[in-house]
Amino acid sequence: MAFYNVSARWNNYLFTSGLSRLARPFAPYMGALLMFHRVVVPDGLPRIRLNQTYEVTPDHLRTVIAFYRQREFDFISLDDMIERLQKKEKSPRFVCFTFDDGYADTLTTAYPILKEEGIPFCIYLTTDFPDRKARFWWNILEDTLLSRPEIHFSLDGKEHTIICNSLEEKETAFQSICQIVLKAGCGVSAAWRAVFEPLSIDVESATQKLALSWEQINTLGHDPLVTIGAHTCSHPPLAGLTEQEAQDEMQNSRQIIWEKTGLRAEHFAYPYGSPLEVTDREIKLASRLGFKTAATTNQGNVYAYHRNRLLQLPRININESEGLQTLTLAADGCIAQTIRRF
Repeated sequence: MAFYNVSARWNNYLFTSGLSRLARPFAPYMGALLMFHRVVVPDGLPRIRLNQTYEVTPDHLRTVIAFYRQREFDFISLDDMIERLQKKEKSPRFVCFTFDDGYADTLTTAYPILKEEGIPFCIYLTTDFPDRKARFWWNILEDTLLSRPEIHFSLDGKEHTIICNSLEEKETAFQSICQIVLKAGCGVSAAWRAVFEPLSIDVESATQKLALSWEQINTLGHDPLVTIGAHTCSHPPLAGLTEQEAQDEMQNSRQIIWEKTGLRAEHFAYPYGSPLEVTDREIKLASRLGFKTAATTNQGNVYAYHRNRLLQLPRININESEGLQTLTLAADGCIAQTIRRF
């Protein structure tokens, strides 16, 4: 935590002072992959802050596009990125847009903007969402907390009563319930069901509103601007599975995409994607399964040496609360790799 605070203060100083610009002419990176989850039109209602960190507004998406246009980056697909890395020729810096999980607003809100601007992008799809086998529990929990003064549920033989009158209490309750669920002996999915069943929450309908359908995925996937990548079936932390389970998650998601759309998912993103969830074993599995690229969640730019590390690509998380600080530091070449091997 102390290292994070020092790093955050240093980054803030580089950004506010403008010193990061001095590094720009000497930065050796070739481009960047941007990581989005949701693009949401604000409705002015109270929100849980943790969920908001995975969202941007349409205005911020346009701001990000303008940021890279102003700096004369090329907007390219993942396939074009591979070609550039392998050519070893000097070329303009590039940026690739990626969207994780398969939220419906990727189509309804992000796509019209990206289509208008002619920007290619990749959707890393978790297939259990359009198959309606998984739920966006974290979004459903937020809606539940914001509409109730307390929540009561039974889990692992223990009764839980969570008071959530004020917004501050709802923020605390969100984190507390998530921790209880993650530690549950019955498994995460069963634990979430135990939380919501006493409340008569229609989690199926809620998920249908949030997740892309296969019909929508087909609409997107057959646009030349759009690449459909794989993001496992159920979005588990792969390092916590057996090797066979992890391989099945990766391989089956790609097979399901092929069966539902006729599209080959040749690019992959590791769920959660930090060094805790992406070990050498997961990288070797991605190689064995023949994926062209695989993206992590480790912060960093793409360098020439990534031509030999295409299955451990860093990305830059787009967080609207940070404004343009992270993007500016990355574009100036002042953002450090989270871990050196990435």
